[in-house]
Amino acid sequence: MLNLRQIKSLITVVDVGSVNRAADVLSLAPSSVSAQLRELSSSLGVSLFEPSGRGLVLSAAGRQLLPKFRHLLVMNDEVLAQAQSLVSDPAGELRLYAPSSMCIYRLPPLIETLQQTAPLVELHLQHDPFDYRQALAERSIEAAIVVVDDNDPDYNSLQIAEEEVIYVTHPESSQKKKLSPAQLMEYALITTEPGCSYRVAAENHFKSCSLRLAPRQCFSNVEVIRRCLLAKMGIGLLPRCVVAEDIEQGRLVQQSVSGAPYPFYSTVIWPKEAEVSPRLLAFLQSVESSQADAPRKKLTAV
Repeated sequence: MLNLRQIKSLITVVDVGSVNRAADVLSLAPSSVSAQLRELSSSLGVSLFEPSGRGLVLSAAGRQLLPKFRHLLVMNDEVLAQAQSLVSDPAGELRLYAPSSMCIYRLPPLIETLQQTAPLVELHLQHDPFDYRQALAERSIEAAIVVVDDNDPDYNSLQIAEEEVIYVTHPESSQKKKLSPAQLMEYALITTEPGCSYRVAAENHFKSCSLRLAPRQCFSNVEVIRRCLLAKMGIGLLPRCVVAEDIEQGRLVQQSVSGAPYPFYSTVIWPKEAEVSPRLLAFLQSVESSQADAPRKKLTAV
């Protein structure tokens, strides 16, 4: 029979990289963690780990079973949370993904509302680099906050806010005239990393002008780009929400570029076939309450 404590030990070893570190996380002796791994392998009749140097790595069987193990723990949490919700307020850990720009500039007021309306819900955030699609499929997270230019038909979605991705620079580096993409390439351009939706939009814009976007620097963290701009290092591509206060205070200015800004939407997405837990429902309602002027969509837990 499967033992959830054994499964949690296995997943913790995989996530933190060693039995000793997993023992610290779980507040167990390393020998207890090792015993649980052996018992789990024995009950399943397969070897879940194999030696690698001085440590352990998942075997082929372990790698195949890992998504199922994660799903079992998620289902256990969902059963406990739903049972608790029948007699009390939403509670437990709500696992979400959000990129750094959303973590810093959009989530704080939503978290504040969630703390007021569902104080027993504990928000756990994953951020880049992270494969949120795989995590949603495995149910290791319940929802993701993404910045998109269109809805994905594979997911339910709830819009948080309209976003504009703009070109911005230090006042001393700004050009009063509107720049074409070709003229923009004459300056040190700082963007997010390849594959980021902001950069993809810019790449498509440049491609429509028969040009190739060639940034001088690229970073995965929008705050790093912002600080580079404050240091007069070039023209950056950022969501307006990241630099709104800097523009208002005159520390940065928007650089006018033909064909920009690029329109986006910050959006909460979750799998269509997944149940909406009371925890996630409470979060979605906090998003709705932040949009008092927007049309309301009734949400219910399944």
